[in-house]
Amino acid sequence: MLYSHSSYLKHTVLEGFIDLETRPLIAVTLGDPAGIGPEIIAKALPGRVLDFCRPLVIGDAASVERHLQQYNPAVTVHKVTCPKDARFEANQLDVLDCAHVPADLPMARPSAQSGRAAVEAIRKAVDLAVANEVHAITTAPINKEAIHLAGHLYPGHTEMLADFTRTEHVGLMLAGGNLRVVLATTHVPLEQVKALITKERVETILRVTHKWLTQIGIERPRIAVTGLNPHCGDGGVFGDEEATAIVPALDTLRAEGMDVTGPHSADALFGRIHKTPCDAVVTMYHDQGMIPIKMASMGSAVNITLGLPILRTSVDHGTAYDIAGQGIASADSLVEALRMAAVLSPTAHAAS
Repeated sequence: MLYSHSSYLKHTVLEGFIDLETRPLIAVTLGDPAGIGPEIIAKALPGRVLDFCRPLVIGDAASVERHLQQYNPAVTVHKVTCPKDARFEANQLDVLDCAHVPADLPMARPSAQSGRAAVEAIRKAVDLAVANEVHAITTAPINKEAIHLAGHLYPGHTEMLADFTRTEHVGLMLAGGNLRVVLATTHVPLEQVKALITKERVETILRVTHKWLTQIGIERPRIAVTGLNPHCGDGGVFGDEEATAIVPALDTLRAEGMDVTGPHSADALFGRIHKTPCDAVVTMYHDQGMIPIKMASMGSAVNITLGLPILRTSVDHGTAYDIAGQGIASADSLVEALRMAAVLSPTAHAAS
């Protein structure tokens, strides 16, 4: 059987957080202000999530106010300078005002201004989490080109968060549709993946995944691992990374007592995933893992960064410049990301 958070979520989130002050305080970064981040925040907060968390938006308050007026006019902005000043009321959205951008910032295109604001909000949220002023952070999407234009040359959130928290080994997990998928490589060109699949890398990502699964209460995690090549290389005909890197890594970890299976052909594994006993699947590259998890979750998957000293969840989509400013963006993934942060937060475990 695959994992399920349903009974745990019902107990901790729907039953455990009766009083407002017991609900996890989650910093919500605004994301790229030229994308759909401000829109989905305005649509989802605070009403849809106050039952299970206390959301505090980190970013430009004026941007939030403009989007609230358009998409949620019954709610006004309450500016704060620190989390303890937040009110968490149904008709007000608490915003820690920072990362300012001009009112005429061009929508739906990357700029150094939007990239700088996105990174500044993330850094502030991380600082709050490290200082234990918030219980978790949930991030709206950023645009890689924009943050590069601002001089921050990170491939994405995962690497940025690792740098900000001085964490050596991290992993990108997507969870949804009763499936967890972890990527051995993240946002790199496909031509570079082959060289990155080493015994050391496979061991590292499996150790990070195993540790996180034990931390959330799975006593003996079961992890399925895909190969890199079609049919796992077919004995070397289509590549030898399975024999030279993946199998040796799995042998080492099995010898240590870890329950890991594979390498499996990715198409065969995901084709029978509902019959495969595992708590997570580790895949070798971005699309190999992202396509099946997004199909399984139907747009409600949650991004979780493994290995950090803080808890971070995120939406499973990007800035969606193609629809930014049109009012048609769905906030469902943001709600699920906040719900997952609430479930996994230290306060949830204390309430259970």
